[in-house]
Amino acid sequence: MKKWIFLCFPLILVTFPGFCRAQTTLPCEVMEASEALSSTSSKLNGIRYILLHHANSADRKRLSKWLKAHNGTEVKFFANRREYKGILCRLAQCFGRGLLIYTGDFQAEKRDIIEVILPSNP
Repeated sequence: MKKWIFLCFPLILVTFPGFCRAQTTLPCEVMEASEALSSTSSKLNGIRYILLHHANSADRKRLSKWLKAHNGTEVKFFANRREYKGILCRLAQCFGRGLLIYTGDFQAEKRDIIEVILPSNP
């Protein structure tokens, strides 16, 4: 039995790469948010943004370091018990701030706390 588990475990990791992917969940505070934007181009309709920063001062350096290394990376975030996807960008002139661009029905409000999942190896 032990031999079977030992032989199958690497196969499981190869089959499900999500098991190997490292990630960090970071609570972030909404500083500013937009409503769904409208455009004459249907591809741009419904885009929203959130200007965010760390919710806990202990996470300041971690978020700043991640933003510098992974600018423009797709992330997941949780709000109101639902998962959304967006692109998190670094704002070079706003230290430790990120611009989260997404579509969806979630309307963020100033001071909301959202849980952002930051992939280590996007």
